[in-house]
This record gives sequence, C-alpha cells and structure tokens, in this order.
Amino acid sequence: MPEETEVETTELQEAIDEIHKERGEREQQERATAWTRYISLTTALLAVFAAVGALQSGSLVNEAMISQLKSSDTWNEYQSARQKTHLYTLSTNAILDASTTAGAQIQGSKKGSKWSPKSPADRAKEYEGQIKKEEDKAKDLSNKAKHLEKEASELMHSHERFATSVAFIQVAIALGAISALTKIKPVWLMSMMVGLAGIIAFVAGFLGHG
Repeated sequence: MPEETEVETTELQEAIDEIHKERGEREQQERATAWTRYISLTTALLAVFAAVGALQSGSLVNEAMISQLKSSDTWNEYQSARQKTHLYTLSTNAILDASTTAGAQIQGSKKGSKWSPKSPADRAKEYEGQIKKEEDKAKDLSNKAKHLEKEASELMHSHERFATSVAFIQVAIALGAISALTKIKPVWLMSMMVGLAGIIAFVAGFLGHG
C-alpha cells in the first residue's frame, strides 16, 4: 500500500513539474512577443496621420487648381489691357498725324443742346490718358497674375509633401501588419522608421502651407 502511494505522488509531481514548465515557456513566449501589443497602437496613430494627410493633399490640389485658373484669367485680362493700350496708341498717332490739316474738327461731346468740338490735340490728350490708365491696369494685373502663380506653386508643393507623407505612412502600416503576422520585430522597427519619415513629410506640408 505505501508503495502505491509513492508511485502516485511521483506521477503527480511530474505532472506539476510539466505544468510549471509549460507555464514558464508560455510566459517566456509572451515576454518575447510583448512588443506586438504596440503594433495596433502605432498602426492606429499612423492611420490618423494618413487620413489627415490625404484630406490636406486633396484640399491643397483643389486650391492650387483654382489659383491657377484665376491666374490664367488674370493674364487674359492683362493681354486685353495691353491690346487696348496698343489701339489707343495707334489712335493717338493717327490723330496727331491728322492735326496738320488746318481747321480739322473731331467729334466732340454734347453739352446741353450745343456741341463743343475738340481739337486734335485735346482728343490726343484724352487717348494718352486712356493709355496711361490701361498701362497702370496692365501692371496691376501682371502683379496679381504673378502672385496667383506663386500661390498655386506653393500649394502644389505642399500637396506633394502631404501626398509623399501618405505614401510613406501606408507603407509603414503594411509593414506593421506583416510584423504582426510573422512576429518579426525588425520588420516592425522598419515600419516605425518609415512611419517617422511620413510624419516628417506631414509636418513639412503644414509648415510649407503656412
């Protein structure tokens, strides 16, 4: 009878030791893969940056297109003002050439019921005033168009930074998913490095836009 009890105790001890061994191996494995708990957190943070970056990228490219269209319209107005200046110059020269004819009378403005004829010199002076007006207008339009072109260029640069940021972050998220499946820590570290590059481009996009 005592011998049977000793056998049972030995078997029980071996079973307990096996349980402890399995528990130890499980705890060791959990410690070794504890870093995987942070993958979901970093992926979620990167996803937020990617979402905001994508929105900013789309918004900026739309603003850049609008500025470019405004610039194009302004250049058209500039060309129109330059053409008017050219026409007024031709008219002024024609009037001055015709002023050699004594007693030349050019259509004047009506005051009440009487017409007040204007001399070629007066008419030429009016055209010269129009020329000055159109030249000033053309100058303002030129400056405005250049400003709009610069604004469109800056907006496109910011858009490109955000687009680059989104691309880097998407790659980082993909690498994070691979590391979660394979339990390979270096892949996760690589994911973090690529994600950091994306965040830097994200910040640069805001700084450039500002």
